[in-house]
This record gives sequence, structure tokens and C-alpha cells, in this order.
Amino acid sequence: MNQPQLVLPAGTRIVTRSEVRADTERAHRPVGSVAEIIGVPVDALHSYRVRFSDGGEASLRRKEFSLLSAYKTDETGLPDPLGERDLGPYVIYRCVVGSRAYGLDSETSDTDRRGIYLPPAELQWSLQGVPEQLENDSTQECYWELKKFLDLALRANPNVLECLYTPLVEHATPLARELLSMRACFLSRLAYQTFNGYVLSQFKKLEQDLRAKGEVRWKHVMHMIRLLLSGISLLREGELPVSVTAHRDRLLAIRAGEEPWDKIETWRHQLHGEFDTAYRETRLPARPGYDAVNRFLIKARQSARELACPEAPERAVPSAIEIAAPASVGADPRLQAVADAQPYPILFATISGAHLYGFPSPDSDFDVRGIHVLPPEAVVGLREGPGTIEVSEQRADFELDLVTHDVCKFFGLLLRRNGYVLEQLTSPLVVRSSPEHEELKQLVGGIVTRHHAHHYLGFAATQWQLFGKEQPRRVKPLLYVYRVLLTGIHLMRTGQIEANLATLNQGFRLPYVSDLIARKVAGAEQSTLSDTDWSFHESEYIRLVALLEEAAAASSLPEAPSAEPALHDLLVRIRLSGARP
Repeated sequence: MNQPQLVLPAGTRIVTRSEVRADTERAHRPVGSVAEIIGVPVDALHSYRVRFSDGGEASLRRKEFSLLSAYKTDETGLPDPLGERDLGPYVIYRCVVGSRAYGLDSETSDTDRRGIYLPPAELQWSLQGVPEQLENDSTQECYWELKKFLDLALRANPNVLECLYTPLVEHATPLARELLSMRACFLSRLAYQTFNGYVLSQFKKLEQDLRAKGEVRWKHVMHMIRLLLSGISLLREGELPVSVTAHRDRLLAIRAGEEPWDKIETWRHQLHGEFDTAYRETRLPARPGYDAVNRFLIKARQSARELACPEAPERAVPSAIEIAAPASVGADPRLQAVADAQPYPILFATISGAHLYGFPSPDSDFDVRGIHVLPPEAVVGLREGPGTIEVSEQRADFELDLVTHDVCKFFGLLLRRNGYVLEQLTSPLVVRSSPEHEELKQLVGGIVTRHHAHHYLGFAATQWQLFGKEQPRRVKPLLYVYRVLLTGIHLMRTGQIEANLATLNQGFRLPYVSDLIARKVAGAEQSTLSDTDWSFHESEYIRLVALLEEAAAASSLPEAPSAEPALHDLLVRIRLSGARP
């Protein structure tokens, strides 16, 4: 297993490898310019936001810059302070959370492990620093760097607080045991806002899914009710009860989709009322014990000075714990596992949504799209197989939405000038592929027409209307507006599908687009804009719509697709062979 690429933290100093135009001024930056990372992407595939010494900013891909420390290494031969270090041995605390800790597990439940690691001071203080978390997806493990863990716990993050209160502790050093002894320092009335606010926002999304799709992710519904139960007990008792076995039967019924929605809503509103009462009557302090936690962190940092810095191995040695951020989003083993679990062969599966568009937030879910192939008996018999399969999955650090269409349905969408399926087909973020997938991609030139502009104009208009109605207005729908307009213009001009907004903007050079991407990538899904930005973006929307209409009118793309015979031939071959990609 290769060591995955590290996502560099904010504050890291870098050196440009090529000439760069900063967004905030017209002057070019020469090769070798020094800047500081101010915005971090969710993974190594997307752009960093950097600021130069005079305040100018730019968005750069990882290949466009070197670490200042690595640049010095290249020039002077000095060693890299992090290199191929194995940080796994510095885990000071490991516990079990998730369904096994909640008392909601079954024979097939995963064992989710979480914990804390304390790196040696030599690495902590180096120019490169250390990652905020270590992950091993194959074993469902995640370990936060100590300061990151404490920050999250002080903010009453439910996932982190559960680590301090789970009864299933597998490993704890004396320092970790000291932390457990002072866990009450992290409990405060902030838990009401954190727990209650998160449940309210998530149920709003769930209700939207119910109206739009007629279904919800029942496992997520169950965990929101569980969170309310835990939060109420926390405020009443001054302890966080991780296990919810007293409500096991009803919670499992919700997870199985057996509890009527109206009964769930009645229970939820009852719990919100109990939460409000518990908040008024709680004896917990208004704020957590920051000073005590700060003293503990300083003590821990001092002890880290005595830890020996691990030597870099002479050759790459696989570690049980890997630095977070996979080298390829599509290769994420969690996504591979979901693809493996599908009931029919997958002709292809790719990542769409914010990851494809180049502006995922830290809490963005994975939107996986593709084609499944029904067996002959599910096509020609009375019992037809599903034309569309939808799967939703949520874990503490992972949320996925998978949609696949049967090959015939997908081919039909391609011929109906649907831009979504073209982007899914050509997405570079590949989870699963096959020879048929590669053959299908070769037909894209015969599928694209001038009338695909109507798809992008229609979607942009819908997103603009949603954006205009919001209060406060969020960055996300505005980015979708700009993304579809620039994708459409680029398609009309070049005949090429490009869905990544950051890549598109290298040609369009719109400074505000880079700023919006940086805000979205560095922030949360719900980051908002001020009302003063409205008139500017309205004029830009009108201008870009006109530009797309002009590009469509002048485009040399054909009026109708020419690939229908080839698609028909490929479909027949897949069906007759009972294709097993």
C-alpha cells in the first residue's frame, strides 16, 4: 500500500513552481514566489488557496507549488522533517464508538474505533507540521491529533464527546487516563445548541428528501433521535450516556423504516420540548473549562518533547494507520466497498457533485453516479429489475449518496441531451470502470449537440431562483449557478465536457469565482453571503446567461446526436452477453 498524499494544513509556506496570476491584481508572480496556505481542500485533488506577502491571493493545485521546506531540501540537501514517518505508534487513546457502543449493533455491524495521537515535538514544531487526523478506512479507525480533539470537544462536538464517555476503551496511556478523569470539563450548555441545532438542520433536510424523493435515510433518522436522547440526558445528569439500549427496539424499528413518519415526528417534537426544559434546568456551566483543558494541553506538549522522533525508513513501509486524504478520491476504499455491495454488475461508477465540480466542503457528502447492468431475466421477464437504484449511507466521518441507472435507461438519457449523465460518464473521479465504460466514453463526441445549451440554461435558471429566495443566501447554490453556466459556455465553444469550476476558471479568469470556491472549500456546506453581494452577482448571472446563449447560437456542434446506432449496438452486445463488467 502506497503512502497517500498529505493534505497540507493552513499556515504551511509554499513556493510556486510556475508563473501565477493572483486574483486580486493583474501582475504575474514569477516562479519561486513564496506564499502561505490560507484555504485547505478536502483532498489532494483540489486547489489550495494561498496568500502572497503583499496580500495578493491565488488558487493553486498541489502540482503547482512545492513546500518551502522541500524547496530548501532540493536546493540545499537538508532533510525533510516529516518524510515517511509512521505516526501510528503515537496513538495515546483508542476506543470503540458507533453502533457497538450505542447498543444498537448486530452480527454484521462494523467496529468503529476512534482516538487521539500525540506526535513528537520535533514533528509538531517542524515547518511541515503534522496531519490533524490519521485514518485507516479498512479497519474503520480514525485518530485526531490531540489539539484538534480538544478543540472539537470544547465545542461540544457529539462524535468527540462520545469518545470520552464510551465504556469501550481499548487503550489509554497515563496521559489519556488523565484526560478521561477531567472529561467533565468539556460539558457545558453549549451542548444544547450543538446537539439540538444539528438535529433541527438535519430533519429539515430529511423532510425535503421525503417531499422530493418520497423516502429518507432511515439510519440517519434513527441517529438524530438518538442524539436528542443523549443530549437530554447530558443536560439533566451531567454525563453523556453513549449507550441507548433502553430505546433499542424503537430506534431499530426506525432504522428499518418500520416506524411511521408521523409517529417519529411526534416523538421528535416531544424530545425537543424535553431538551428545552432540560436546558432551562441544567446545572452545567455556560462554557466549558477552557483553562483546565489548556493546562492539560501544555503539559501534554511538554511531555511530547521527550518523545523520540521516528526515523524515516530506508524504503516505504505500509503503516497500519495512514495519513488522511487519499491520493485519489475515487480509490477511497469506502466507495469501493459500496460499489462491491451493489446487487447488479456496475458498468461504471464515478464521483459527481461538489467533488467533481471542484468545491467540496469538509462536510460534503460523496455523490456517486453510474450504470448497473440488469441480467436478461430482469429485462425480458414479468419481474422487471429496477431501472434506478439509490443508496444512502452515513457514518461519523463519511456520507454517501449513490444512484445508478440500468444501462438502457442511461443510454436513453444520453440521447435526450442530458448534461448530468454526460458529466457523470466523463468524470475523472472514477470509482469503478470496465471496457464498456471506456467504449462508451469514445462515443461522447457523437452525443453532444448544440441543444445541450438548453440543459445548462435551465439548470442555471433553477439554481438562480433558489439562490434568490434564500435568507441568508448560501455560497453553494451560487457556485452551482456559475458552474453550470461556465460548463455550458465551454461546451458550446469547444465541444468538451469540463465540470470542474476551478479548471474552467483558469480560462475565464473571474476573480470572484476563486473567492467563492475558497470560502466553500474552507468552510461548511451552509456558508453564507452578505446581502451586499446580491446586485453584483445578479448582473454577472445575466451577463453569463447572455454569453451562453451567444455561444450556443455560434456553436459548430451538430443539431442532433450521431451516436444512436453505436449506442444501440453496444447495448445489444451488453444484453446478449449478460455483461459482467
